[in-house]
Amino acid sequence: MTSSLRIRFIAIVLLTALALYIVLPIPHKPDFLSGFRIHPGIDLAGGAELRYKVLFGPEFAGDRIRAVQEASDVVRRRIDPQNVKEHKVAASGDGGILVQLAGIDADELRDVKRRVATIGNLRLHAAAPPDVQELYARNGVVPADYKVFEKFLVEKEPVIEGRHIVHAEPMRGDDGRWVTSFELDGEGAKRFDDAAERLYHQVPRGRIVIVLDDKVRSAPVVKSPAFHGRGQITGSRD
Repeated sequence: MTSSLRIRFIAIVLLTALALYIVLPIPHKPDFLSGFRIHPGIDLAGGAELRYKVLFGPEFAGDRIRAVQEASDVVRRRIDPQNVKEHKVAASGDGGILVQLAGIDADELRDVKRRVATIGNLRLHAAAPPDVQELYARNGVVPADYKVFEKFLVEKEPVIEGRHIVHAEPMRGDDGRWVTSFELDGEGAKRFDDAAERLYHQVPRGRIVIVLDDKVRSAPVVKSPAFHGRGQITGSRD
């Protein structure tokens, strides 16, 4: 055995022994190792692997690579909003998102899937002010920078989209309707509050039109000039 191979062999043995010493429940470890532990990955701890595909509409003309990365960041924040777990979320292949969840059981897996799927293609649009709506009602011409969802004339640029939502929790209220509480990231919170302040001071007060998968779910009147990154969406009765 050459000197180089001998050194490598000794190094491997020492590293293996150190790893076993850290992992095994040996009492009276040195203080500098007492708080150190190895987090086993999905291959050792077990768990689950999920794959998602980002679908682009024919009108999308942006940077797809960046969009997929942003989508994977959104998925990561929905799965672990506090960033305290060992889950891995990364862009994979052509428009794919790979999620590796180490050490979770069936109940935790169902919870993760629910959180990822809670908000689909969600957009919140500001409804057009009364004068713009009246002009559209008279001539039937959609003004520039506006679009129509069902009977609502709204600003074309959404206030927030699903990518701005980092956490959402659906629950059924006492009246039988679903209520989804949500939390926004920093950009989404600022955009939402900017729109809320403008719509709140409009006379009469403006509406936020909630569009999910190209269908209007509700159009509530804005009742506060600021929401500070948190809000609720109330659905219709079943």
